[in-house]
Amino acid sequence: MKKIVFFILTFVVVLSSCKSNDDNVTPTKTNKEYISAKTWILDELSSGGVITIYKKGATTNLYDFSKLELVLKSDGSVTGTDYLGQAIKGGTWAVNSDQTKVIFTNVNIQSLILSGEFTLNKINDTNFDVRGNVSYEGQNIDAIVKLIAK
Repeated sequence: MKKIVFFILTFVVVLSSCKSNDDNVTPTKTNKEYISAKTWILDELSSGGVITIYKKGATTNLYDFSKLELVLKSDGSVTGTDYLGQAIKGGTWAVNSDQTKVIFTNVNIQSLILSGEFTLNKINDTNFDVRGNVSYEGQNIDAIVKLIAK
């Protein structure tokens, strides 16, 4: 009988001393953390998903955006290189409270201006896709902007 009690007590002590693996759970990143952790390059720009204006690697692009790089810093500032290879100066960005929209303010990339709310369609370690109005040479375009991590 003593052996059974000893075995049960030992078993209870061993089980209670085992640590749960819950401590090893990787926390999920916020959309702001995904966005601000990378340098983004343009993969595709289209007007409403109908007319492709630019597709990385395509030879029939209407415009060459291959030099465009965006760095959206965690402090809300925007830097990078425009499509002519010149530094992007000024502008800010933020994510709304429910993390579904990206708000750009006066991000001027030569003739392309990002300003206003953009719906966040996709965000992960390699893709950052938004939809919203882009001003290009004075015309507003319902744009789908697909960026990839550099």
